[in-house]
This record gives sequence, structure tokens and C-alpha cells, in this order.
Amino acid sequence: METLSRRNHPLRDVLDKELQQRTFPAIAAPCRLCHFMLTVAPASRALEFQLMQQLALQLGSQLAENAQDLTLPLYGQWLRWERHGEFSSYTFIRPGVAQPWFDDPLDFLPARDWFNELPGQIFRIVQLTVIADQPSLLEQDIAVLFNAEHCISSQLAAGKARIWTDFQKHAEGAGRMLLVNMGLSAGSLGRLAQQLFDLGNYRKLSLLGWPISRQSLSKLNQLEQDLAHLTHRIEQESANDEQLLSEIMQLAAATERLIAENNSRLQATAAYYQLTLDRLKALDEIAIDDMLSLQDFTARRLTPAFRTSESVQLRQNTLSGRLGRSTELLRTRINLKLEQQNQQLLLSMEQKAKLQLKLQQMVEGFSFVAISYYAVQLGEKFLKALNYWYPAFNLDLWLSLSVPAIVLIVAILLSWLSKRLKEKEHS
Repeated sequence: METLSRRNHPLRDVLDKELQQRTFPAIAAPCRLCHFMLTVAPASRALEFQLMQQLALQLGSQLAENAQDLTLPLYGQWLRWERHGEFSSYTFIRPGVAQPWFDDPLDFLPARDWFNELPGQIFRIVQLTVIADQPSLLEQDIAVLFNAEHCISSQLAAGKARIWTDFQKHAEGAGRMLLVNMGLSAGSLGRLAQQLFDLGNYRKLSLLGWPISRQSLSKLNQLEQDLAHLTHRIEQESANDEQLLSEIMQLAAATERLIAENNSRLQATAAYYQLTLDRLKALDEIAIDDMLSLQDFTARRLTPAFRTSESVQLRQNTLSGRLGRSTELLRTRINLKLEQQNQQLLLSMEQKAKLQLKLQQMVEGFSFVAISYYAVQLGEKFLKALNYWYPAFNLDLWLSLSVPAIVLIVAILLSWLSKRLKEKEHS
């Protein structure tokens, strides 16, 4: 066994523990649960964990470093703590039920200021009262506990439980859920309670993207109008591409900033919406005639809000793509203009080079004349000097012969030099 343990994957134990986490404890009817859900910033996670670790030690338990949940006995009741991505939940489980079924949620806390030290902002409080099925239980008696206009009731777990709720905050400052057990075991009842809490948490978290979506809609409308105006100018104003490119880059920067500000929230909205649908499916709900079900409430209230967030995200990505295409169009047109300017510049340089070549040829002609002239002068001086030392030397004859001979020699030398230079240039 020791040999096999050496070959363990480094994440084997960690993943095994992860699979065992977030298992809600079994509960038996009757009982009352109060669920506090707090959004927690990443910077406050260390403090939260430290406080929960201290509480666990005080109650004779241990909290591992990578633990995501904890169940502790707490003054005649149970405390269930769970840590999620951007929120944490504290569920107090109290056996037995006494009237009233729903009371001040602070009565569940060990002290009314118990949450003062814990980091985070309270995002949701809901009380769940679980009772056994009673023949004497009248629906009229239950209905007075909820808002009649928004009351929701359906059968869950394939008809083995029934839920009443209205998803509203009541006078005690919390939401209410009443669950009647009609045949579920303690373990199944605990899992059902956890699914109900998760359903409410994810549904409310998915709505966080709705205010951001509404704010983004006005900005998106303005950005789209600006892009339409710029596109029209791109079509009409071909002589001002640099200014148009500068303006469209500013518009693209504004769009990317808007995406950076809300994209993570909108993506989280989509994830929470899918988790909400998953929890709804897991409840195995059966609708009751003339009663609004959990599925109906979600489709009527949550789905439109999600569609708005989805539409904003789609429009943002579409706008970003349109801006990219418009920018590419402008850059292409600017590049074409630059290529035309380069061609004109090359043509001008070619004409200048031809002119320079002609001038060079003219200079070479003048050079031949000048060199021939100076060579004839040198030859004349040489012959005069020779005549001085040899008076019998026929000066006039040799002067007349030297001129064409010198000119011919100069022409041959210049032609040879020019040919050698051209051969070196091509080699």
C-alpha cells in the first residue's frame, strides 16, 4: 500500500474531500431553520475563516484549511456554515416547532450582535419551518402566513412534500417557507431543504446582473448611435480618415471599458441562472391546480431579467465586433492611400533618377571634352619642350598629329573605365 501511495495524484485527496463537502445534515420534522446568506469580498475571506476556525475550536471541533463547510452543535441547535464563490451561508437548525412558526430571525443567534464580527453584507434571510403532515392542517390557516397575491405552493420530491412561500420579506425582516413532510426520510428532507435554500440564493444572485444591464442599455444605445454616425462618415468623408480612425478608436475604448465593467457580472448571472434551473429540476416539482408553482414564478420573474442580461452581453460583443470591422476598414483605406502615395513617390524618384542619369551622361560628355582639352594642352607643352632641346624637331607636324591621337586615346580610356565600373555594379 505504501508503494501505491507514492504514485498518488497530488490532487487525489483534495478532490475526494471536495466531493464530500456541502452535504447538508439530516433533519426531522418538526423543526425550524433560519438561513442567513452574506456576500463576502475576497479580501475578507481570511478573517471569516479565522473566526469560524475559532468558533469550531471553542465547540471542540476542527476546521481544515481547505474546508468549505462546517456543522456545529450550538446551544441546543445546529449551525451549518457553507462558503461559496462570492457568498457564505449560515443556517441555524432548531428541532421542534412552537407557535408562532415564523418569528424574529435574530432569536436563532447565540447573541443578537453575533454577526457583527463576521465580514460580509446580508443579502438574504429566510426562515423554513418543517412540519409533519397533519390531517387537521387547513390550507386557510397556512394561507394567512403568506401574501395571498404572491403565494406559491406545489408538491416536491414526486409528491412526498409540499411547499408554501411567497418570496417576500415579511415584518420580521426575513422570507418565509413552510414545508410539509409527507413521507421523506431525514436525509432526503435535509437535501430538500438545502436545494430550497440554494434555489433562492442562486435566483437572487442571478438578479444582480439586472440593474447593471439596465444601466448598460442606455450606454449601449448611445455607443451604437455613435458608431452608426461614424460609419456614415466613413462612407462619405474619404479625405479625413486619420480623424475618423482616432474617433473610432475612442469609441472602441469606451465599448471595451463598458464590457470590462459588467462582463464578469453578466457571466455570473448566466451561471447562477443555470444553477437555478438545475435546482428547480432537482426538486421534482408537481404543480397544484390554481396555485403558482416555483417553476412558474421563475419563468415569469427570473427568465425575463436573465434575457435582458443576455441581450446586453450579446449586444456588447456585437458592438465590439462591428467596431473592429470598421477600424479594419479604415485602416485598409488608409493603407491603400499610403500605397498610392508610395507609388507616386517611387514614380517621382524614378523620374528624378532618369533626369540625374541624363545629367550624368551630359557631365560625362563634358568630362571627355575637358579631359581631351587638358590632355591636348599637356601634349602640346611636351612637344614644345622637346622642340626646345631639339630644334630640328618638326613641331607643327607633331602638333597636328598629336591632337587626334590624344583625343582617341582619351576616348578609349574613358570607355574602358566606364565598362569596368558597370561590370562591378552588376557583379
